[in-house]
Amino acid sequence: MIEEFYNQIGGDYSKAISRMQNDERIQKYLKFFLMDESYNQLETAIEANDCESAFRSAHTLKGVCQNMAFEILSKVVEQITEELRAKDLKAALITFPKVKEEYQKVIDGIKKII
Repeated sequence: MIEEFYNQIGGDYSKAISRMQNDERIQKYLKFFLMDESYNQLETAIEANDCESAFRSAHTLKGVCQNMAFEILSKVVEQITEELRAKDLKAALITFPKVKEEYQKVIDGIKKII
């Protein structure tokens, strides 16, 4: 079930299992991901045109996604992180809908298995 979730979201189950060692631990961290506020903080900062706060939130979210091996989400979050690092809010505003879409896929997938 966990491996299927990773396949559906474009994640890397083999990376996740090598880091977390078993499905039970992965499931535990998936629950933590649901509680993580970095995406909400990113969305709020983007809406407020607050490039600095958006960068911090995106950078945090990027690390969490990389640790969880959410490959597709991680790549789009990495992109927006770099745009915000460069203070290119215009580019970040274009990228954010893709971040939102991929984030929602992950959240929906997690909710189905937990």
